[in-house]
Amino acid sequence: MNRNDYWCEALAESFSEHGVTATDEQLKSIARDMELAREHESQAFYVPENPMVGENARLAKALKDEQDKIGCLECNGHGSVTTDFGVRSSTSRCDWCNGEGKVSSRKGPRHVWHSPFSTAK
Repeated sequence: MNRNDYWCEALAESFSEHGVTATDEQLKSIARDMELAREHESQAFYVPENPMVGENARLAKALKDEQDKIGCLECNGHGSVTTDFGVRSSTSRCDWCNGEGKVSSRKGPRHVWHSPFSTAK
């Protein structure tokens, strides 16, 4: 059964139920029109995707990534590293966490230290 036959059969059933009479040629013509209307339905009733759906998914991922972070072992969660040179010392941004004091728990086994403020276990 092709689509035109399907529409002819559906129309014949509907016409019969409602007491409408039509010739086979009329049924075929209306069936072609219905088939075309069905193909163009998405254009007539197009609803673009809500941009907030993508934005919410992006923000949910960013929140999860932030919640998965743990304290950086290199700087003990301070974001800076102090190097002593005897009498003098130098403080610089931690290269491992880029000064954030936290790293992704997926960054590697080297940083499996959990600060008392971390929710990661």
